[in-house]
Amino acid sequence: MNITRQELNSKQLAWVFLLPSIVIILCVVIGPLVFSFYLSFYEAEPVIGGISTKFVGFGNYIYYFLKDPLFWASVRVTTYFTLVSLFIELILGIGMALVLNKNFIGRSFVRSIILLPWALPTVVNARMWEWIYAGSSFGALNGLMKVLHIFPADYDKVWLGFDVPFQNIPIIGKFMEWIGASTALNMIILADTWKVTPLVTLLVLAALQTFPNSLYEAAGIDGANSWTQFWNITLPLLRPVLLVVLVLRTMELFRVFDIIYILMQYSIRVVGVYTFETGMKFLHFGKGSALSFLVA
Repeated sequence: MNITRQELNSKQLAWVFLLPSIVIILCVVIGPLVFSFYLSFYEAEPVIGGISTKFVGFGNYIYYFLKDPLFWASVRVTTYFTLVSLFIELILGIGMALVLNKNFIGRSFVRSIILLPWALPTVVNARMWEWIYAGSSFGALNGLMKVLHIFPADYDKVWLGFDVPFQNIPIIGKFMEWIGASTALNMIILADTWKVTPLVTLLVLAALQTFPNSLYEAAGIDGANSWTQFWNITLPLLRPVLLVVLVLRTMELFRVFDIIYILMQYSIRVVGVYTFETGMKFLHFGKGSALSFLVA
């Protein structure tokens, strides 16, 4: 195949434009990733003038799987956080999308305003909920409870506390305690759900608008009520987009770090926080690297 000078120059020009991006990716992504994988096989800690390394092979990985109870505790907390958040987000997201798919006055305004929580930066979202959950009369939630006379005037609940719900119920209370499902963790789930549910709603709504109305009209003629139409038409057609949401959100939730760290620092150890604590607080670079690859 003959290549003209113009085609050759176009290819060279393309590489010239691509080269800076490739260099940046190699330096910022690939390089640190390879170095982190290398460190995961070493016992690496900082010393004056550099890093002290000792080759341990798969020792760091074996340590977390067989010897570290904190790792498995963080896995339990992360699993609970992921499953509960996913359940709430999917239920609310589907419900809100079904409502927004109907014709009503102000629908365009509601569709716009509902995306605001998702548009907020995580730091802003976390600080807002920190004020809402403040364990004093200045906390918005405590203030609301007192206005509604649910709490007495002299009572301030610590919403970001470590008491475990359902403690008085023997089996459920023990199970919640084993998981580490404290009140603080449940409140953080609520905060994270508030932020991300609009995204789930948007994705489901986009899928709903592609469904032909003829299916629902035919079902209505056959006598199918709204619930039957949802269960037999809407839900099966939503399965592809729900699968996408499920996969994306599971990966994001299992690696969650920012909102929990901002609100609770190291007090709630999900896997992401435990990884950061190991590598950046205690400076165990080898163990932290191994843990980061286990999370990924």
